[in-house]
Amino acid sequence: MTRINNTAILTCILIFIALIFLLRLRNRYVSEDAGDSEGYNGIPINDDLAPPRPPILYTVEKFGEEGSQRSYAIQTEMHADQYCIGYKFLEATETFREADNLEPVTLATHATSDMIDAIENMSSLWDGPISIGIFVDYHSSNVLEYLAELYRCDIRFRRKMTVHFAFRRSPFQTTCPLFELPQSNRTCPEFFASHDILRSAIVGPFQLYPSNLMRNIARKGALSDIQFIMDGDMIPSEGFAIKIKPIANEVIDGKSKKVLAIRRFETKTGNEIPRDHRKLLKSKKAHETFEFHHRFFSQGHHIENLDDWFRTSIHTEIISTSEVAYPGYLWEVQTILHRNDPYNADYFPSRIKVMHSLIYALCRAGYTFHVPTHVFDVHEGIKHTNTIYSKATIAHQEAYAMKIAGDRYIQEMNELYPDTLQKCGEFSMI
Repeated sequence: MTRINNTAILTCILIFIALIFLLRLRNRYVSEDAGDSEGYNGIPINDDLAPPRPPILYTVEKFGEEGSQRSYAIQTEMHADQYCIGYKFLEATETFREADNLEPVTLATHATSDMIDAIENMSSLWDGPISIGIFVDYHSSNVLEYLAELYRCDIRFRRKMTVHFAFRRSPFQTTCPLFELPQSNRTCPEFFASHDILRSAIVGPFQLYPSNLMRNIARKGALSDIQFIMDGDMIPSEGFAIKIKPIANEVIDGKSKKVLAIRRFETKTGNEIPRDHRKLLKSKKAHETFEFHHRFFSQGHHIENLDDWFRTSIHTEIISTSEVAYPGYLWEVQTILHRNDPYNADYFPSRIKVMHSLIYALCRAGYTFHVPTHVFDVHEGIKHTNTIYSKATIAHQEAYAMKIAGDRYIQEMNELYPDTLQKCGEFSMI
């Protein structure tokens, strides 16, 4: 009997050690695990050791007084009997609707709490409205308190950022709760003085990440109708939001079945990230910047006629578009589209064909893809292979979720759009 008890105790200890190891392994690789070719998105990816980032420049002193201190109470809502969603936890104060009467382009993105560095930098990279869906769990929910303080103390963040959140409900939870966040008694100088300590206490959720759901939350909660779906670890070209607005209003209206497909690149870690097309071409010629995932999954991101795109962008200041053909179900380009256009299949398994589900649905629905000149985005770091954590997650999802989701999706596409199968080809989860 003693031997059995000792064996049981030893087994429990080994399981505990294994869980701790997996958690640390996950935290080690979590910053390398997003934006990849199979839609493994949500967390920045970097195959090389990244140099220290420049300090984030807050705008509380430069632009005016801090926001008012307040408490928050948001009734979360159930989705698919699995998730609780809190829309507009923080809402941007600026509409970006100017005298030109053009609809602003919202950067619709998603993240986990351990992407706090990228989240804080977004407002300095995008000169327009931003809508972000953040996935949390019990251990990582303190990121919401941190963002509420940032919203109050950084006027640039407050002007641009609309923040939503979601979490997976517990097995025996029948309703979604009222989320309450008490008023902070910190002053903004106190918040910035304790900034590093507060950030170090933020951890990522140790759960399967529903990237498609978070993309959809960002789109549904956006404050404008035209939306650019971009992963949170990408760096948009300079002036993107302003440059794209006229052509986006011309092409996208929620009726014409046209979307803009945005070129995506990756650059070697430690190099200057090119943010205009001339620097991009120079970096490409120096073999420092490449089309996104050119080594890992080029067929998912390649957009034809790149040389013509550079030539047009350099020889004229006027942004134009050219239509490109849909190359097949492996394509997962980033798009600018309308609120009324199709959404990602939010029931897709984590890291398996997640972004493909939207692009294929657009093709089946009769949409055409148009590539604008001048604007693009860049990822720091070049992906060569999946991390151990990615491979483990994919193996789990392939075993338990892939077939069910794939069968459901293919049936939906064939029922909704029976006349476009030949045009777009068969879809496959493999």
